[in-house]
Amino acid sequence: MERCILVRSILGGVAAMLIGGAAAQAQMPPVNRVTAAARPAHYDGRCPASIEFVGTIFMNYQATVSYRWERSDGASGPVETVVVQGPRQGAVTRWQLRRPVGEVFQGVETLHVLSPIDIYSNPAKFQMVCRT
Repeated sequence: MERCILVRSILGGVAAMLIGGAAAQAQMPPVNRVTAAARPAHYDGRCPASIEFVGTIFMNYQATVSYRWERSDGASGPVETVVVQGPRQGAVTRWQLRRPVGEVFQGVETLHVLSPIDIYSNPAKFQMVCRT
């Protein structure tokens, strides 16, 4: 009789842990955080210049994610949708600029995850000066 109780106790504990894990995942959003960086963050040289923006979407579990890049001049990139199966997904875009010679220009791009939750990256700031 003691064995039967022990087995039930072990199974009950495992079942509770499995159910608790699934419930915790259901309460946790699939996207953990979003980051972005400008490369280079400071540009001083010939123009037009191309600034690359690299973003990372960190995941708690697999999900379909829709996102777009949003710029400080009000422009937005196309909505892109990917199935993220690993712990993170990369996203890259470029902004090509031409400014008057000697003008200091500062801008920002932000990676905006639209679904399954609405979340923004940090602003990826950059500064550029065109010399020719």
